[in-house]
Amino acid sequence: MKKLPSIFRKKYTEKNLEKKIYKKLFVPDDKKYIKSLFAKVEQTDKNKSAVYAIPAEKTAALTKKDFKRLKSIAKQIKKQKGRINFVPLIAAISFLVAIPVCFAIFKNVIIKKAITTVCENIFEARCDIQKVDFKFFDSSLKIKKIEIANKNDVMKNLVDIGSVSIDFDLKQLLKKRFVADELSVLDVLTGTERKYSGELPPKKIKKIKKNKEKIQKQASQSKFAIALGEKKSVASSSLQENISGLFNQINPQNLMETYYAKLQTPNLSTDVQNKVPELVEKWQSKPAEVQKSVDDLQKSVNEIMAFDYNSVQNNPLKIKEFLETIDAAYKNIEKAKKEATGTLNSFNADMAQVDSMRKTIQNAVNHDLNFANTEIAKITSLSISDGTNLISGMFEKVACDVLGKYYPYAQTGVNYLLNLKSKQQTQPAKQKSENTKKAKKQKYSIKRAPGRDIFYRSDKTPSFWIKKMAGSGANFFVNATNIANNQELINEPAKIDFNLELYDLQHTGTFVVDFRLGTTEPLVLADYNVKNVQLNIPANTFGEYPGVPSFDSDCAINAIIKIFENEDFSIEANTLLKNLKISTVPFEPDYASKIYANVMGKVNTVNAKLLGGFSESQGLKLNIASDADSQVIKALKKEMEAELSGVKENLKKELTKKINEAGGNALGQFASLDEIKKQLSGSVASTNAFEKQLNQKKAEAEKQLKSKAADSAKKELQNQLKKLF
Repeated sequence: MKKLPSIFRKKYTEKNLEKKIYKKLFVPDDKKYIKSLFAKVEQTDKNKSAVYAIPAEKTAALTKKDFKRLKSIAKQIKKQKGRINFVPLIAAISFLVAIPVCFAIFKNVIIKKAITTVCENIFEARCDIQKVDFKFFDSSLKIKKIEIANKNDVMKNLVDIGSVSIDFDLKQLLKKRFVADELSVLDVLTGTERKYSGELPPKKIKKIKKNKEKIQKQASQSKFAIALGEKKSVASSSLQENISGLFNQINPQNLMETYYAKLQTPNLSTDVQNKVPELVEKWQSKPAEVQKSVDDLQKSVNEIMAFDYNSVQNNPLKIKEFLETIDAAYKNIEKAKKEATGTLNSFNADMAQVDSMRKTIQNAVNHDLNFANTEIAKITSLSISDGTNLISGMFEKVACDVLGKYYPYAQTGVNYLLNLKSKQQTQPAKQKSENTKKAKKQKYSIKRAPGRDIFYRSDKTPSFWIKKMAGSGANFFVNATNIANNQELINEPAKIDFNLELYDLQHTGTFVVDFRLGTTEPLVLADYNVKNVQLNIPANTFGEYPGVPSFDSDCAINAIIKIFENEDFSIEANTLLKNLKISTVPFEPDYASKIYANVMGKVNTVNAKLLGGFSESQGLKLNIASDADSQVIKALKKEMEAELSGVKENLKKELTKKINEAGGNALGQFASLDEIKKQLSGSVASTNAFEKQLNQKKAEAEKQLKSKAADSAKKELQNQLKKLF
């Protein structure tokens, strides 16, 4: 029973069964089938009418196909409605009545909320509206007191508008078009005080920031953003080359490093200081070893030399023994002499390389001294190209930063205009497509009867069109025409002229927005001027480069901007800097820093011109030139060249000192080897001296021996003669 549709599980009286089921079955087979299922059910109360239902045994006999058929029949029965369904009818009438009532009650609230939301999203600060009065039948909209806070100073208003009045065309509004002949904005003030903070709630700020980051991310992925990033990198490199490279030309420290790198003496000195200690270590113990043998020999030689012949009482035998001692000493001297001479010869073999190194060092010192004199003499002037953009180059990076900052907002506006233009392109195509479809459906034609031709004028009214807008205030004026979302229908571009003084800044400009089909004019043509800009650019804006100054001046800008499709645009701007103060951070060399600061301090007015643009085919072009560059470069050349003689003299003195120090350090390494040679040579000389002494003592001993032998023989002969005679 649970598988049956609910309508067939119920019990019905005969009358209700006819009314609720049989009467709503229009297919004879379905009606016959349902009647075969229903049967009378026994009643306990005989006073009540008979009741009909589908018995359980018939339900049990139903197949899957039967259940599916019953569900389909139940759906058909439920769809059968009466001629009037009062519940939906009442709801519809109530809704239709509620629309004008709700509109009359909430129209001003809705408009006020819409304007507030748009302004807060654009200006990122609180927007307050005192009153909104929308009169449908009078075809007017009046807004009283609009205050938009300054996000950078939340207790002041960026814009304070006294009133906004719009008279629109009711007939066009009924056609879902907003067409106003004139829109007026009166009593516009800037910088007025607020009674309470204009800061938005954190949640709303977070949402606005998120949307802003999304726009910036999309803009950062554009071809222009990529080209701009590359340009900033090139601008930074050029800035470093123009400033750092300029002073590096006669920076004594840099010149010293450059020249020092080309000297021969320091490298040779390093080589000597690496090799000579190895030789010293190899030979430093040898003199002591040789000298020990010499010292031992000295003792025996001294004893021999101190031999007294009288002590042997003129005994020839003793003298003969003394001669044998001398012969033994000869052998020791020969051995010591051979050892000392061999060591000296080996040492001299190594010293041949040392002497070559010594000679090379001396030649290198002479070469380097000549090189220093020659190279320093070549410094005659400061080399600066007349085309060097010393000041203008600094502003290239600033221009890149400004373009990068405002590009996402401009791109958002351009995308909106291109979207409007694309809709203009699709409308004719859509109409043509619909006409083609109608032509295909028409399979025959009817020849019309003769009569009068009636032509209807085409409706060329955009869905949004403000024909004229005017606004004024103490420091504000604006005049605009043909603000429309479809310029193709009116065949006129939008034009806006304005004059605004905001926080002492005077803005004037003319904007022409043209997104008509087939036009050769730019999408946006802007002639924009601003005066009294307080330009304050700290040095770190340009990067961490020596000599980069900070700027503080009054600035006026006149720019013509042309924006095309495909991210293409061009800028031509003239900038006047007055009351300019340029301050520099000290850098090395000190004398150049002082001259540079002095020259920059004399520049108080600069005329600069910017020519730039971007196209998909040619990429990004950005060129800034100013009349200050030639003045600064000329003054720098004159003053810095006057300092060259002192720079050259000090450089020569310092470089000579370094050459002599390097040479001296190298030559000083040879002293230890010279001392070793001296000691070894001394040992050899000592052995030679010992040998000479022994030769003298030996000759003397031999003479004494002969003399004593002769005396002894003579005495012996005399004794023999005495015996004989």
